[in-house]
Amino acid sequence: MDELMGFVTGNKNRQKLLALLGSKGEMDAARIAKNMHVVKPSVDRILAELVVKELLSEEGGVYGLTELGTSVERSIHAI
Repeated sequence: MDELMGFVTGNKNRQKLLALLGSKGEMDAARIAKNMHVVKPSVDRILAELVVKELLSEEGGVYGLTELGTSVERSIHAI
């Protein structure tokens, strides 16, 4: 868990993305990019990283926090 928290907090956009999905729920990549004010290719890369780490799940182009992702997001938010 500490390793995943370090991975997320090591990049402010990873942290923003998890917080966004934690507060607003599932979204597609274009909407995430718009909400974060980050170009979509950067968001796509971050989404792929977070899916590999099993912090996010993707279904039909819509991303949401996994149970693990929710735990990490809440732990970071509590800091």
